[in-house]
Amino acid sequence: MTTVDRVTTAGAAEDHAVTRLSARFGIAFAAGQLTVMILMAVFVLPNVGSPGDPALERGHDILDAETAYRLSNYAFMIAGTSLLGFLGAVHVRLRRVDASGVLSTVAVAAGTMLALAWPFAGVLHDVALDTAAGGTDVRILAGWDSIAPYSLAFSTLPRVFFIGAVVLGLRMAGTSRWLPRVGLVLLPLSVLGSATLVTGALFPVLAVSTLGFELWVGALAWHWLRSAPDLVASVPTLTARPPD
Repeated sequence: MTTVDRVTTAGAAEDHAVTRLSARFGIAFAAGQLTVMILMAVFVLPNVGSPGDPALERGHDILDAETAYRLSNYAFMIAGTSLLGFLGAVHVRLRRVDASGVLSTVAVAAGTMLALAWPFAGVLHDVALDTAAGGTDVRILAGWDSIAPYSLAFSTLPRVFFIGAVVLGLRMAGTSRWLPRVGLVLLPLSVLGSATLVTGALFPVLAVSTLGFELWVGALAWHWLRSAPDLVASVPTLTARPPD
């Protein structure tokens, strides 16, 4: 007599749990970035004047807010690098729809660069604060304060590759209509925002595209959490038993 036994694959359940954990990092990235930006806009930036103020005056204001700047820089580093945790889910999702691995490779490489480019600006800004606090002309801080928008503008370049790879993957999967459309809107905005490296007049575009990207990543992560298939499969296996 031949019977059919069903065996639950524990490995698939573990993979599913890890992928969902990775997706939650995407939500953490979006929430963390937005929270730090709001807190900095409310409690830090109003105390350091505007970019048009005299360099000496602005330098003193920034140095007076040294502790607040250091805390903000550290918070940005934590929030920004949390994107690295989300790249695992990105890799798994894109590999499912593109067996060649091209999309997942591009997305993970671009995401890694994106997760480090802007947060590292906080490290450089801390170095500038140390330099000014050590007795150097504080006017140096007026110039070094531009490291944040310049690094953010540079980060839009790998962002374009990240968004592009994910959008292609979403279109191939056919699981969402509005996420690919929003991604396509963010692509030209990101490219235009990168030109802040050339002229500060485009900073508003950079800010809008960055805000949109962070919300998009959060929505993407939530979408993948909601639509994650049940990977705990019951696999039929044939087991031959001797006749009764």
